[in-house]
Amino acid sequence: MTPADDLRNPEWLAGIKNKKSIGNKRTILLVEYFKSAQRLISASPEEIATVIGLRGMVFADLEPMPVTDHSEMTMMTFYDPDYPHGLRDLDDPPVFLWYRGSIPKQKAIAIVGTRNFDEWGRTTTRKLAKRVGEAGFVVVSGLALGVDTEAHKGCLDSGTPTVAILACDVRFPSPKANRDLAEQIINSGGCLIAEAVPGSQTENNALVARNRLQAAWAQSLLVTQCGIPSGTLHTVRFALELHRPVAVLRPPANSNNEQYAGNICLTEEYKFDSAVLGGPRKFQDKFKGRITGADIVINSQSDFEKYLASV
Repeated sequence: MTPADDLRNPEWLAGIKNKKSIGNKRTILLVEYFKSAQRLISASPEEIATVIGLRGMVFADLEPMPVTDHSEMTMMTFYDPDYPHGLRDLDDPPVFLWYRGSIPKQKAIAIVGTRNFDEWGRTTTRKLAKRVGEAGFVVVSGLALGVDTEAHKGCLDSGTPTVAILACDVRFPSPKANRDLAEQIINSGGCLIAEAVPGSQTENNALVARNRLQAAWAQSLLVTQCGIPSGTLHTVRFALELHRPVAVLRPPANSNNEQYAGNICLTEEYKFDSAVLGGPRKFQDKFKGRITGADIVINSQSDFEKYLASV
């Protein structure tokens, strides 16, 4: 096999992904099995079906495709040696990622929560994110308004890089209100990163897909404040599926139950309802018997310090 025939080349990867019904998982399965473009091009439908489970698929017309790239960002593939290690644990790790800045190598904690936080949620998120950074962890979050914003800022307060995983083109981070924060993240040694193809806009399905990357990248997930429904709960589901420890703050006394409904569901004994996390019925059945949704319930600063020591 010549280097030009190697299916791991970005142009061949793009050509495979361009085929109907071929996503991240099937692209990687095809590359790992066939390895060379010519082998895949000449493969029979029966052989292809044994690899990806789709009948009638042929790749006789497979051609390399140019990959979107720009000087103001960097493209990497699943086969890049610097590909974020945690993402490889996903069932469908992104074949392509685009990023701006530098990808930190430290262990990470993902901090997520609601856009509509109260003052306790704001100040507590910022304080704990700073402590996470002081302990040497990178904070991973999604650059959204609310908890995400304070999580990034708190980590930057500690002098530690932070990672913002986006659901849109990394050249044009969303929301616009956080574009200065995005530049600060880059200038402080962190990165903006996304599997969203350059030129794409933020869509709901892309936000859910982004949440799985947050859960996978980090060694643990920390929820500071969330209601129901909430995109945060999708991230909790992905973390549980990946066996990442989920830590959740117990709400303050006399707090607004609606604003903390997610926290209550995840921390109060026998109040956990796996249905709020979404996902397939198989997942919900697997986790519905838990006494609490969270693996770790944080009631105090000392609890938080023990949590950090355990990650």
